[in-house]
Amino acid sequence: MSPNKVVAVIGSTGAQGFSVVQSLLPSFFVRAFTRSQEKLQSLASENPNLSVVQVDPNDTAAVKAALHGVWALFVNTFSDYTQPLGVEEKQGKGIVDAAAEAGVEWLVFSSLPDNMPFRAFVDKANVMKYAREIARKSSMKNVFVELGYYMSNSLWNPPVQAADGVVEFRWSTIDEKTYLPLIATQTDLGPILKAILEDPAKWEDTEIPIVGETLTVPQIAEIYGRVRNVPTRAVFLHHIPLETSFDGWIDMHRDFKEVGYFPAYKGRESEIREIASKLYPGLKSWEAWLREDDTRLDYVKH
Repeated sequence: MSPNKVVAVIGSTGAQGFSVVQSLLPSFFVRAFTRSQEKLQSLASENPNLSVVQVDPNDTAAVKAALHGVWALFVNTFSDYTQPLGVEEKQGKGIVDAAAEAGVEWLVFSSLPDNMPFRAFVDKANVMKYAREIARKSSMKNVFVELGYYMSNSLWNPPVQAADGVVEFRWSTIDEKTYLPLIATQTDLGPILKAILEDPAKWEDTEIPIVGETLTVPQIAEIYGRVRNVPTRAVFLHHIPLETSFDGWIDMHRDFKEVGYFPAYKGRESEIREIASKLYPGLKSWEAWLREDDTRLDYVKH
């Protein structure tokens, strides 16, 4: 891959974007878009191929100007559930317009599967559809990555030790048969994006599920117990666990149960990780993610 290729990253300080920035260096020139340059200052000082640009992703004109000379753009729009429905979709469509007008050749958009009714899925899927419309009218080409459930999201709903000493994984509105497609985003997305950009034409207009392992909650609990050497069980609730602060938790997990996180793979969940594992054979399992850090996902003691 030519080192003269410039790849811009919008959302460069988030879990997805920062992983991408780190993995693309030094093979590409990376132009990291951020609202605050502080997090990237240290990395930029060590990497001459990294430039940091302070840009508001909601300012389409500013984004377009900052994309001058960019060959490929990776975008992950931020799902802010405190904002009205459609705000993320509007931002994403503005970025798509800016990229096409700036002459960006490849857009790699971090979407989510279509046909899932939860709001973040709807907004991102609508941006994906719009990007396809724009690609038909411009020289820009698309690749879509669809990340599974972040393993780090489990920190929002940590396991809890019950009165009998058993560590419980408490989940709402799903059941023991509901599969969760897990991904170690911070370490695994970047290498996958690098592999995609080394031959993007192979993946043009493809929706690529980014999943390291697909497990049910009882399987998640069993593996945790084996790693931490504690007794565990899965508990399914009809309300939001007190330990959970995630807005929309019930709606999202109900959709996981009824539709499936990846609706196109419902009933054949074991196949979800096939493409990602070919792009990056080093995908982490849930067990490997837990073993990286002995203090990761500590349970709440009774």
